Amino acid sequence: MTATSATLTAMPISTFLAADRAIERVVSSVPDDGWGVVLEPVFASDPVGRRPVREAVAHIARDEAWIPSQLAGETMAEAGEPEIGAFPDLAARARAAAERVDDLAGTVHCSFGDCSVEEYLWQLVVARTLGAEALARALGTPSPLDDELASAVLVGLGSRAELWRQVGILLPAGEPDSPSPRDRLLAMCGL
Repeated sequence: MTATSATLTAMPISTFLAADRAIERVVSSVPDDGWGVVLEPVFASDPVGRRPVREAVAHIARDEAWIPSQLAGETMAEAGEPEIGAFPDLAARARAAAERVDDLAGTVHCSFGDCSVEEYLWQLVVARTLGAEALARALGTPSPLDDELASAVLVGLGSRAELWRQVGILLPAGEPDSPSPRDRLLAMCGL
């Protein structure tokens, strides 16, 4: 199957929307006794390592709060400290900002330096996708990662995975349990 250039252009946005909805579903389903459950790290570069669900969700919520200003081209200093509110509201605002993106080559001013909007969206996609999977695993709930989302993430991550592994972002790759897109993605990411 050959994708059109319009499909490829829209892919980081539509994949971000799907990944963000996936993590929102898992966050919304955390039971009262699940907030203290400890998550395993999903990135080699995670300076915190294992952390309770409460801390992981707070980190993701802060990240969600930054997305609108980041996609609008503001620096973190210009944006100021974002107000953290209810996760569904933060996620809805982040998705609305992504839907307004009209230039994937635009610049996002991240804490580590500048990158393109497209690269920023793929970073968010991978963080949301792996975060949702880690939360679901820790809570013993069904994986939110279906083959459609996994296939889209594989497209975006495929050309980046080895570089991200070399710079210490991704864990060492493993062997997939099956040829499904979900299992291939999780193995690529070392999960």
